[in-house]
Amino acid sequence: MNNYITEENRKEIGLKYILQKLPTQTPYGKEVKENINPYLSDKIQDLRKTLRDLGIFLQEIEKDYQLLRGLKNHLGEFKDIRGSFYRARSGELLNEVELFEVKKQMMAMEKLRKFLLRYPLKIEDFHLLSVVEVVKILDPENTGVETFYIYDVYSEELTILRKRKKAIEESVAYYNKTIKEQLYQETGVKPKINGEMIVLKENETQLEKLLNCTKVYQTAENDKQFIFKIKPSKELKKLQEELDNLKLLEEEEEFKIRQILSRTIGNNANNILINIENIGKIDFVMGKAILALQMKATEPAIVEHPFIDIEEGRHVVIEEKLNGQGAKYTPIDIILQKGVALITGANMGGKTITLKMIALITAMAQLGFYVPAKKAVIGPVTFIYYSSGDQQSEEKGLSTFGGEIEGLKHAVEKAEDEGLILIDELARGTNPLEGYGISRGVLQYLKKKPSISVITTHFDGLSSIEGIKHLQVVGLKNASKEALKEELQKSKGYKGVLEKHMDYRLEENRQSESTPKDAIMIARLMGLKEEIIEEAQKSIKEREGQ
Repeated sequence: MNNYITEENRKEIGLKYILQKLPTQTPYGKEVKENINPYLSDKIQDLRKTLRDLGIFLQEIEKDYQLLRGLKNHLGEFKDIRGSFYRARSGELLNEVELFEVKKQMMAMEKLRKFLLRYPLKIEDFHLLSVVEVVKILDPENTGVETFYIYDVYSEELTILRKRKKAIEESVAYYNKTIKEQLYQETGVKPKINGEMIVLKENETQLEKLLNCTKVYQTAENDKQFIFKIKPSKELKKLQEELDNLKLLEEEEEFKIRQILSRTIGNNANNILINIENIGKIDFVMGKAILALQMKATEPAIVEHPFIDIEEGRHVVIEEKLNGQGAKYTPIDIILQKGVALITGANMGGKTITLKMIALITAMAQLGFYVPAKKAVIGPVTFIYYSSGDQQSEEKGLSTFGGEIEGLKHAVEKAEDEGLILIDELARGTNPLEGYGISRGVLQYLKKKPSISVITTHFDGLSSIEGIKHLQVVGLKNASKEALKEELQKSKGYKGVLEKHMDYRLEENRQSESTPKDAIMIARLMGLKEEIIEEAQKSIKEREGQ
């Protein structure tokens, strides 16, 4: 995705936050999210299909919310065991732990497949292939239990071996129990489970009985005690040898069965892996749907060429922050096409947030997301470049201005590629005269290019450039000056007062007026000495008259 938008820009515009917020239930869905790429102009039909599929899913959720709840529950059963399927497909032998994990996932996959069949979802990625064959061979007794065991029913030979083994184990256990009881009666010392018998040296009677007993032998001695162990009889040795042999034969038979099971899983691995891929897509679509519901988002209309028409667009990250502070976010309308749009307005007029909102909604639309707006029409761009005018590069030893020019240089070089270039306070990192000159040169250059460029500025005169669109923040021009002055005088620290009266909406200025002078008005309302205000106004008039 870095060719489309850099990681730094993803973070700055809020896209990284949106992707982090998007929930996934499976490792497969998480992988889809991590590898997401935008749809460019050559994939418009694919983008429309992706958005259509999301719309179908959202409509079905509205009809029956149990779809969302059920999907969450089913998808929560999956863990990433693709390695086992790759191994089985290449002919390798799976162990019992892997067979257990495969059985559990195949049962979950079948349950999910049957759950989805209950809904009329005409979405290709929501179709799962049957894995009943694998479930049946891993659950031959049809118990429906997720635990796995190499069942007797897999092989008649295995059944015979296990019956014989069980009989011998019972005989060995009976013999050991009998001999322990006899020894206890004869010596008064109770044998341990492992056949050891411990007697203290001071207990001479028990010690003498054990030393004279032919059924035990001494294994150790220390300062306080003697340790004896039961001698295995010839009969017990024979049973143990037969038991060991049966265990080897059982292991060999289980090995053959695991080969058959692994082969069956390998033969079905391609279908299973297709299902896993679709499960990741299902999980991702569900995440996008949840996000759309949370954001009250709408489906963007997609057109052929670079174009942006946003009605009541919201930057959801900023909106969440404002809502948390008890403030209200003002949705923005904007229409952009090839060429340059210049946005002017007061410092606190929300220009930066507007740029980020344009970038975020465009990126989300091209990634197949619903967007936080009442309406949006988006024509895909080949890249998004956002400059906050504040980029320093410590690695390259660049100043704020140097960092800005470094980034701008790359954006300008790509301007022929029908991208989206967003520059906040162009050339603010240098002196006003040169900053104005550089800004004018950049605007003159970009207005002839096929990219969409949106630039905010405080420099007067740039809006007079022919062929650019001038948008102005409404700001405080419609606010009641008396009410604003009264609030400012009553408030402590003025926090939130100006924002309360600020109109963040944009209006097109076709008269090429100079940038707004809200700062002078605000300074006067906040009580700055009138002498200073008058001098400031005089200086501005002199400069504008030059």
